[in-house]
Amino acid sequence: MFKICTLFFVPLFAIIMSMNSLAASAVSKAPLSYNLDFKMELIPQQEGAQVNITIDKGQLMEQMRFDNPHGIYSNIKATGKLTFKDDVVIWDLPSEKAQLSYFVKIPHERSPGKFDAMMTKDWAIFRGDDLFPAVNTKEADGAYSVATLTVVLPEGWKSIETGWPRKKGTTFSIDNPSRLFDRPTGWMIAGNIGTRRTRVAKTSIAVSAPKSEHFQRMDALTFLNFVWPEMHDAFKSTPKKLLVVGGGDPMWRGGLSASNSLFLHADRPLVSENGTSPLLHELTHMVTRISGTVVNGKNDDWIAEGIAEFYSFELLYRAKGMTKSRRNGVIASLASWGADVKSLRATKSSGPVTARAVVLLDELDKEIRKRSYDKYCLDDVVRELMPKRKVSLHDLSMASEKLVKGKLKALESPLLK
Repeated sequence: MFKICTLFFVPLFAIIMSMNSLAASAVSKAPLSYNLDFKMELIPQQEGAQVNITIDKGQLMEQMRFDNPHGIYSNIKATGKLTFKDDVVIWDLPSEKAQLSYFVKIPHERSPGKFDAMMTKDWAIFRGDDLFPAVNTKEADGAYSVATLTVVLPEGWKSIETGWPRKKGTTFSIDNPSRLFDRPTGWMIAGNIGTRRTRVAKTSIAVSAPKSEHFQRMDALTFLNFVWPEMHDAFKSTPKKLLVVGGGDPMWRGGLSASNSLFLHADRPLVSENGTSPLLHELTHMVTRISGTVVNGKNDDWIAEGIAEFYSFELLYRAKGMTKSRRNGVIASLASWGADVKSLRATKSSGPVTARAVVLLDELDKEIRKRSYDKYCLDDVVRELMPKRKVSLHDLSMASEKLVKGKLKALESPLLK
């Protein structure tokens, strides 16, 4: 019996050891996560913020470097080794817990007297992109961050809103699937602010502005309630959370989008007199993330701006906020505005160029619908371009022609030469 048991025991023992070895190997090859904690203390008296970045496992990130043009980030300190080379900051992290800190001013003039970031004694409006710089990192194979942002508010300030999911209080979860190193980008607003919220489909929407500003939060929220489903149907990919930030002078008089949020000046209408919507224009930029590229000296910025302006009234029309005759009138008005444009591939898509781009995209949409017997439309082209982000006329042509299996007259326009 002893010999028989031994015969059975040896292979069983070998199997167990083999399984343990495989398990150990799987663990060793598993992705390695580290906690990445951003802490931002807003200091109105200094018109800026004190930022602290903590990484609990420095051994998973060997080095971090970021640009610091004009000394935007000041009083930079860190554990480990800091090197300043021209306008570049290089941080070699210690093997254990690593910390980096700096101070950054918030107000920023976009044009004389007009700001795209502002801080007063009662509120602040800014983009996280400007407070937390883009970084290049050297990381261990498989390493990725689990990131949070915690905001310390000044005494008397009531709340903080961002385009990221709120974890608890003034702490937010930062998760960008396209990046290993997450950072808190997008618009943020803090202080004595008023916020209106709703949920449409799978998106949580917040509209926020300083209480002292005359931004019509409920108007914007109501508008989004009936248009947002059309936005989702058109592009199929919409964020889990959307933040719309409003503000008056001295903020820049326009709209500016980010990855999960946008800013709109209080004086900008939800729908302009020409039938286009500044809010939907910026939302289209935000959701599609499309921008034009320069190829052989030809700038295709018109594609991104044309798409944003096209959907700024097209989605309103689909949501039955506009009649067909009104839509036709919008196209006619834009055609008149862009009548003198000779080429869409200009240095930058100005108002007339964007207007004429919309007319061409409308022609492209109609041609695709006709050639595909209404199976496809411009929506399908845009969805094809969205993963590319930076697109050219060639990309637009390939995405469009694939749907109809042939050349399209709209894309043979002299405006595109």
